Amino acid sequence: MNNTFYKKGFNLSGITIIILGVIFTSSCNENTILPPNLVPPIDNINTFQDTSLTVITNNIYQDSVLTGGLNGTTRVSNSSSYYHALGVLVTADFGKTVAGFHTEVLPPNNLFSYKGTNVQVDSIILAIPYRSSFGDTINAIPQKFNVYRSLRSFSRDSAQFETTKDVYDSSPSEVLASQVVNFNTFKTDSPTVGTGKLIPQLRFKLAEWFIDSLKEQIDLGANGAMATNATYNQWWKGFYVAPADSNIAGNTIGYFNTYGTRMYIYYRYTNTSGTQDTTNSIFGFDANFSNRFCHITRNYAGSNAYNLNLINTNNPVGDSILYLQSEPGLATLLRFPNLTTIDNHIINKAELIFNSYYSTNLMSDTLKAGLIPRLQVFQVDETGADKIVSDYATFGTNFVDGKRYQVSFLGMTYVQYRFALTETFQKAISQKNNTFTLKIMGLNVGTPAAYQSVIRGSSSLVTSMKPKLNLIYTKIK
Repeated sequence: MNNTFYKKGFNLSGITIIILGVIFTSSCNENTILPPNLVPPIDNINTFQDTSLTVITNNIYQDSVLTGGLNGTTRVSNSSSYYHALGVLVTADFGKTVAGFHTEVLPPNNLFSYKGTNVQVDSIILAIPYRSSFGDTINAIPQKFNVYRSLRSFSRDSAQFETTKDVYDSSPSEVLASQVVNFNTFKTDSPTVGTGKLIPQLRFKLAEWFIDSLKEQIDLGANGAMATNATYNQWWKGFYVAPADSNIAGNTIGYFNTYGTRMYIYYRYTNTSGTQDTTNSIFGFDANFSNRFCHITRNYAGSNAYNLNLINTNNPVGDSILYLQSEPGLATLLRFPNLTTIDNHIINKAELIFNSYYSTNLMSDTLKAGLIPRLQVFQVDETGADKIVSDYATFGTNFVDGKRYQVSFLGMTYVQYRFALTETFQKAISQKNNTFTLKIMGLNVGTPAAYQSVIRGSSSLVTSMKPKLNLIYTKIK
């Protein structure tokens, strides 16, 4: 299934919060849904609480996330707050993640040319600003990244998902540049250019053959690649930046602002006074004409999730351990087999609760920082398509929640996630929906493939920490 926030054109963080001030009724014979501040007290006469309903949870793989181009009304390439992943990350629970990205630049104007005469290019630098990193940033394993010439055009008016592969020649002679990055220090490494300090960024010194090829196109004038944006993109289809060796056991992935990609050309020339001068020209990513996307692969072979046979199991009693990632990656399906046995009550509150498998007391700071900050929830229809639950629009994002909390069990601290889905469960119960299914996974907030959490599943032997549905309802007299 290709069902994701960006693919759907839906951004959870942008929902307008609406709190109902009046009682809501529906023509389809659904019961009254009360605003959260009007939930009546539990008196076991009219209003009751039920936490005994069965919740069955199964791990599944969720594809795919839009990382570039256009899908429907959503154009990721235009979003300055959407970042792209680069690196190799291996963890015991989730296996290996490998990421690289495609980015493009354009000349500052059509028919671009160098200043003056007797031009001598000293260097061309491809620069991509650093945003953040995920994984072990305390004891990060240094990783080498290569830049390649993209050999295929990717339309910004079509969709590129994490499965979209760039086409490039990986021969050593075709490598445009390389850089070794240590994510321990990268966020504080500020390159110096002249007398100025720059923000942390990848800076690749491009090969001489590229310098010569670019100058040849510039010298051709209107007959070369500089004539228009279209002719430039036809000549140079972009750059692909990727790990030099995807087989390494890396432990960190970096996120980079490909929207801010720049190519700096430093050169000397003879000015109109006949003296030698120095200057630079800048090619940049253009939101109106350029494209960018990220290629991400997940390989679970050898991971705990794989070795325990806990991926796509369809276990009728559910999986004992749930492995959750921010999209793309592992998600959890939720089924409620005895929900249709409930009488047609007024549902005042419906809360789903999930607890982490590991205690945070036993986690390193790195593992704690890598836990999913917020989960998202979908309703899965009969065709397997994901739909946004109506509670987001009705009650607001903050009420639906999904954020990470800390709770204590037997003197140990655990992470807990909660969802308030009153309207969704009211509809399912009133309509006697026997195919009612939900799906949860990490919310992608512009950093695809970041964050992961391991939580207790429905067949866990620790009953008190299994997923729970907490219903508060009022009987209809």
